[in-house]
Amino acid sequence: MKKLPIIAAFILGIGLAAGWFAIKNSRDGKAPIIIKREAPTMLQAQDASSGVADFRGAAKRILPSVVSIDTVIEGETWFGERFTQNYGQGSGVVVSKDGYIVTNNHVVVDDRGQSVSKVVVTFADNNTAEAKIIGRDPRSDLAVIKVEKQAVTPIEFADSSRLEVGQWVLAAGNPLGYENTISVGVISNIGRMIPNEQAVFVDGIQTDAAINQGNSGGALTDANGRLIGINVAIATPNRGSVGIGFAIPSNRVEAVMNEIIKTGRVQYGYLGLTIHRQTNLLSEEPARREIAQIVGSSSMPPAEGVLVGDVDRNSPAAQGGLASLDVITKLNGKNVKELLDFNVFFSNKKPGEKVSVTYWSKGQTKASIITLTSADFF
Repeated sequence: MKKLPIIAAFILGIGLAAGWFAIKNSRDGKAPIIIKREAPTMLQAQDASSGVADFRGAAKRILPSVVSIDTVIEGETWFGERFTQNYGQGSGVVVSKDGYIVTNNHVVVDDRGQSVSKVVVTFADNNTAEAKIIGRDPRSDLAVIKVEKQAVTPIEFADSSRLEVGQWVLAAGNPLGYENTISVGVISNIGRMIPNEQAVFVDGIQTDAAINQGNSGGALTDANGRLIGINVAIATPNRGSVGIGFAIPSNRVEAVMNEIIKTGRVQYGYLGLTIHRQTNLLSEEPARREIAQIVGSSSMPPAEGVLVGDVDRNSPAAQGGLASLDVITKLNGKNVKELLDFNVFFSNKKPGEKVSVTYWSKGQTKASIITLTSADFF
């Protein structure tokens, strides 16, 4: 079955943003934002008079915390003339009283993956302010911007690890330029691995709440208006909403934003290998038999695990003994059944962490303790 293309839910003036980049300035000494996470509301919101679902209270709590983001790029023509151009629109969510706002990385970059020249934020009361880009993380597709001297209303966070399929959700943002818009739906699924132009979301929330271009960086909340995710992308054949939208879970948002606020960037542990694009064929005996023949093994690799593609020279993986066409079966003693397991495991690993890797190699089961180094995507 042909899958629908994934596109960022972001209105661009001159094309889709792409590229791997992040602000590298050190900002030591910034305190993390303390978030009190509670379980997402599982009960239906009810209108006491009609007995039907009613989300007016949630909407009133959400909208003061959701902003519209307009971006501007500046440059120089082939003839040496300077120009300023409106670039695109997106959404953002206020996360602290001192003016920090979370949005998507692709909202605040140009088509080369470079930071836009200017970011203007419009609040629900129509007040505007220019925002500074504090830092960006292409891998999670999150960014933090900040406004000064504004009385802002931060959103309340919920614990996204306790989400359940079928739960009511609200999506808030500025779809197609229509500010302060709320749509309602349910959680269609959780733990989605969704590749898009800039990142791979290993634990995405899928929802049927309408998400359109301009919703990128907006809030996905529970029925009481508490943040459970940041809207990021839609699957669609025509660039419009067809009821398949995706959000980055609030727990991941919290971790990424605090690291950006503290250091200006997010660091990830580097293993130094790729996963073979045909790793899903491990479940098929003919493919396993072919792998065994290629590596000269009398026994086939396991049917569950991930198939190693390329291994970077002198990388932690290479130093740990891993090679192309090995099959990783366990990480820190936990079974790795498929690519999702692998990606989820490494999504929050940091440089310096030690990882126990169990793997099949040329007919033998081996184990290695590997120390991750720093991965830069800049």
